[in-house]
Amino acid sequence: MVKHGWVCLSLACVVFGTASAQAAERPLAAAIRSAAKAARPAVVSIEAKHPQAIGRLPRLRGVPVPPNAQPPNPLQPQPPNQGRRERRWEFHWPPRGNQPQAVPFGPDGIIQALGLPQTGGRGTGVLLQVAGERGLVGTSSALVAGAQQVTVRLADGRTLTAKVLGTHTFTGTACLEIRGPNLAAIKPSKAGAAQVGAPVLAIGGPRSGGAVTLGIVSATDRPGTGDLAGAKLLLTDAFVPDTMAGAPVVNLRGEMLGMALPRPPGQRGVRDLTAVMPTHVVAATIAELAAKGKVARGWLGIQFQPLPAEVRQQLGIEHGVQVARVLEGQPAALAGIQDGDILLELAGAKATDVAAFRAIVGTTTPGTRVPVKLLRGDQEMTLHVTLGEQKAEGIGAPALPRGGEKAGLGLTLQPLTPELAAQFGFEGDRGLVVTAVEARSPATKGRPNPIQRGDLIKEVARNPVATVAGAKKALAQAIAAKAKSVLLLVRSGQGTRYIVVDLAQ
Repeated sequence: MVKHGWVCLSLACVVFGTASAQAAERPLAAAIRSAAKAARPAVVSIEAKHPQAIGRLPRLRGVPVPPNAQPPNPLQPQPPNQGRRERRWEFHWPPRGNQPQAVPFGPDGIIQALGLPQTGGRGTGVLLQVAGERGLVGTSSALVAGAQQVTVRLADGRTLTAKVLGTHTFTGTACLEIRGPNLAAIKPSKAGAAQVGAPVLAIGGPRSGGAVTLGIVSATDRPGTGDLAGAKLLLTDAFVPDTMAGAPVVNLRGEMLGMALPRPPGQRGVRDLTAVMPTHVVAATIAELAAKGKVARGWLGIQFQPLPAEVRQQLGIEHGVQVARVLEGQPAALAGIQDGDILLELAGAKATDVAAFRAIVGTTTPGTRVPVKLLRGDQEMTLHVTLGEQKAEGIGAPALPRGGEKAGLGLTLQPLTPELAAQFGFEGDRGLVVTAVEARSPATKGRPNPIQRGDLIKEVARNPVATVAGAKKALAQAIAAKAKSVLLLVRSGQGTRYIVVDLAQ
């Protein structure tokens, strides 16, 4: 009798526990549905078509590629075969029993089967501002930079042609303009509203069926790297696939906390924390791109070097960045800053590291006169600098260069031509433009920042280079000297800096 009593009690506990768990889940599920419903009308799918995209695809013998060919849209019906025999591969990976996935024969089939990016990028965006029939859409700058045509699909099924008003690499944001009736903007959250541990949703566009992924805010105020150096990002463990880059990340009230950024090229498809640009940064960037076609950033004209901890300890300072070189005729030189100076503060903000100091300079309005506190020898002094404007991409930013010749370190380079110099703001300079960087190569592990496509290599191992042969020779000499690393002088949209790249042993 006692035994049966314990069994009944155990069953009662299981039933009660299950009922309690289900009761606890119901409010969360309801909150998720409510937040997704509130955000979805403002989320869009984006397709960007780039010039000469098809020409870069592999050609198959006997299968010509039409010059205006585009990848098939899986959501649209395909035209009939009209009596011709259609050749198809039977491809499936991983194996799926007796139900392989058929893919088209030809370049499109190769791309689909191998999981390569489709011709003309696809991604997600969000309507941030609506005034009458004019809407401003925020999305990833990497998706639409240099695009020949951009179309936006709304949640109600409409497809509109979008105009690229500008792109901004430093925040990873692009601004699109669309026009049509009944546009709905998303509701933004307040700056700093994101709290670690708070549940969040990533909302996909209509092409994904309005897919929703759930996670939490994993971190706040995390420093960006590469082009995003100096930015303060959110991190979330909500899964955001590549085609959802640019999607809004919202709280359980449907308020946008930020925009999901695409993963770096070497990490595409990797399940990891997703970087999110905070909403207030995205909104401010969109507003400035819409008004001016670019975002004005402050400029000093200095090449920085990190200051190692052991050097700071010997100098008796807690923070600072070292001036590697002052560019002639630029604001820093005009103010009297010299090579070797250690910059401690700008306008009262501490230079804790190179990325932080670049962010301080970049977010200061050009033309502003600011005090710079520095250490020269054993003497502290304050100089006043009137900031210039850093060149940044604007309306119709050019596509990244292609072609070139492999030169080692995982880099493909081509000499800087007048055309490329005009496109990328390198007028009057010399060097080699980076046209490709191999994934997981030494160049991607450069310190303090990885080398990226579109960068300009000015020096290799302290040797000025203007030809690929010159770069190869300088690398060969470094390897022959059994050097463990090589110093590259690199110019990008963030300025000119030295980057250390390890040599293969």
